[in-house]
Amino acid sequence: MLPLIQSDPRLAISGTRPHVIDEWQTMPELQELAYREAEAMGSLLLTTSLRPGAPEPFVRSHASAAAHIRMRTLSLFELGLSNASVSLAGLLDGRFDPVAKNVSIRTIASYICKGGWPFARETDPAQALELAGRHLGDILATDVTAMGKKPSTAQDVLTATAECEGDFTYAHIAQAMEAHGAKPPSRNTLTAYLGVLERLYLVERLDGWAAPVRATSRVKVKPRYLPCDPSVGVFACGLNERSLLRDASVFSRALKSMALRDLLVYAGALEPGVEPQVRYYADSDGLEVDFVLLLADGRWAPINVEIGEAQVKGSIKRLQRLCKKVRNGGTLGEPAFCAVILASTDRPRRDAATGTFVFSLTTFGA
Repeated sequence: MLPLIQSDPRLAISGTRPHVIDEWQTMPELQELAYREAEAMGSLLLTTSLRPGAPEPFVRSHASAAAHIRMRTLSLFELGLSNASVSLAGLLDGRFDPVAKNVSIRTIASYICKGGWPFARETDPAQALELAGRHLGDILATDVTAMGKKPSTAQDVLTATAECEGDFTYAHIAQAMEAHGAKPPSRNTLTAYLGVLERLYLVERLDGWAAPVRATSRVKVKPRYLPCDPSVGVFACGLNERSLLRDASVFSRALKSMALRDLLVYAGALEPGVEPQVRYYADSDGLEVDFVLLLADGRWAPINVEIGEAQVKGSIKRLQRLCKKVRNGGTLGEPAFCAVILASTDRPRRDAATGTFVFSLTTFGA
């Protein structure tokens, strides 16, 4: 089709509306043509697996004519694996009516391996990982090469970032690469490859929250990176369902990747067309909170992700420490809610002492 469209770009937008133009980035001028010819919002859908570059002046001046939506892999609710009885919108409004859906840790491990790929819905975890691996391999072999980078180095950087938890310093990533027999690149080269992975939507960049606390100099804000889908991290590290069940730290990293994907999907539904703002919190006092949801109206909500009930008490303490630090900073109000999301629990509840919501990922929804 490409030679024909290059000769007559209108061929790309002809057809029954709504009409999809996939990988429009191969011909950036299609975006301007779509803006000129669209009959109504949603009549033309331009999709790409590569983060777009700077738009042309005409496109910038007509940006209000389009909604920009980040598409992610399917959430547990979209896969039919969450009952969505705990609504993110409801939590923000103080509503909490959970319906317990307790599944085994082994089942959660299978969800992680299958990921949110539509093509893997009817497969078993091993087949799903194989399919995800093929997809990843295609991206590395074609798109990474087209961007002037080495697929093998991109694979090594992706594996190292998937293995890092909390410490995303150059030294730590380099150490993780060396552990796999890979020669770590320079700092500038590593930054460039992380940018490539982000532009190809293979990783989610998670910036630190510059919280309004008294000692702001002690707050860590350097970006961290999580795989775009839990299955990507599992495959990149050469793991499988059995591996997840043999190492709690490995399971925890994959679980947080899945939780971040779902949180971003559900948060995106709150303000359609607006990219959700989710951060992590960490400081030199040793306090860490997995995610902090930030809303445009100034509301915020700290969230921790844990494997099971044994970690709830300590997790709530960390959330309360953050709330106290923000309270002492004096420039931001109380959080809209605090939450601990578990891989599995048969007791979804609101903690009597602190008001913290405790529920499983399989009850979470928009």
